[in-house]
Amino acid sequence: MRKITAFTLGETLIVIGIIGVIAALLLPTINQIQPDRHKVLFKKAYSTIDRIVTELVNDDALYPEAMGSEGFDNTTTDLGITSAALTGIDANTKFCRLFAYKVNTVTNGTINCPATLTNGAASGSGSTPSFTTTDGIEFYIPSSTFATPVTISVDVNGEKEPNCKFNATTCKMADRFEVIVAADGGISVTGTMEQAYLKTTSVAREAN
Repeated sequence: MRKITAFTLGETLIVIGIIGVIAALLLPTINQIQPDRHKVLFKKAYSTIDRIVTELVNDDALYPEAMGSEGFDNTTTDLGITSAALTGIDANTKFCRLFAYKVNTVTNGTINCPATLTNGAASGSGSTPSFTTTDGIEFYIPSSTFATPVTISVDVNGEKEPNCKFNATTCKMADRFEVIVAADGGISVTGTMEQAYLKTTSVAREAN
């Protein structure tokens, strides 16, 4: 009669234990090399802002050259364009509405351009973004005639938590970021996380 060999219960438990130890050692590394979704989406939002700002400031029909005007501080609103996004356009909402006009939104032409933003963004649950793009990113753009640079805030995962800007103590996994736009079309970032994300080409999670 042929003898059947198999692992004993003890041997099986040892193998399971070894696999568990290996998994415990590898998981932190695997987790670290996974794409950081917030970083990916912020870089995408930054690229969108860079592209739209460049298009707008170089469009002489939308921002014609004028004496004493650098670009976005030209408040002429006779644009000859008909669009739901441009309904109610005035000197203060011109940039906000033109920006929305240039992207694909899910807000059916309803654009919110508030006079001010709380803490650089419309913060708190239930706050209304200027518009939401088709990739789920919320943009917050205040009304402005560009007497001073404008801060565009983006919430890269929409209404999902944590809805906060980076803070080493209270918000390490930030999903809200800020990009500053000057009247001449120059863009910059001053936030710690924004600068860190833009300095690297990697989209992997950073070690805490």
